[in-house]
Amino acid sequence: MATQVPTKVPQDPDPFYYDYDTVQTVGMTLATILFLLGILIILSKKVKCRKADSRSESPTCKSCKSELPSSAPGGGGV
Repeated sequence: MATQVPTKVPQDPDPFYYDYDTVQTVGMTLATILFLLGILIILSKKVKCRKADSRSESPTCKSCKSELPSSAPGGGGV
């Protein structure tokens, strides 16, 4: 009786294998960047529309107020 020797078939890498340390590191890095970007956007809008002096308004504040529907002349009612 002849015995068959199993042939070794080259194994393809599993497409669903993840290096979880790398995935976690990349995810936390992206989350941190997006978080800081959101804070930067929020703060930039607040600084841009802040009044520098109560007696005079800067041109940027006028442009910010013109975008708000409630600050339209005449009460802004619908």
